[in-house]
Amino acid sequence: MPTIKAVKSSPEGKNGVFAESAEVSELPSPEHMQMLREICTDALKNAYKEQVNVLLFPAIPYAEQNSLMFQAISIQYKAMREFQDSHPYPKEIRILCKDDRVLNMYMVVWNLYYAEDKASRMNDGRWD
Repeated sequence: MPTIKAVKSSPEGKNGVFAESAEVSELPSPEHMQMLREICTDALKNAYKEQVNVLLFPAIPYAEQNSLMFQAISIQYKAMREFQDSHPYPKEIRILCKDDRVLNMYMVVWNLYYAEDKASRMNDGRWD
């Protein structure tokens, strides 16, 4: 079954292919938010063509306005899920969050947090 996980990490030393083309430096305004869907879909199409099992996807950038981040994460997740539902590759998408605030937003919006080791799986204070 295809998976989507958000992890605190950077692409260095990770198994998988980094979708560099999907990196954005700042979130677009709400009326241009669908641009993120196109960027995401293009990266997924490339991964499909290359039959990538694990796609390392850049997280959205941090924005002071939480509503922009909620909208962007929802658009990104829906594009990924729809693509995975109709294509065999990529089998796993790991959204790499360098910033804890961004990781927390992925946790809040779609519960995509994935702890990579036992220490992280134990109570790290995020849910208290």
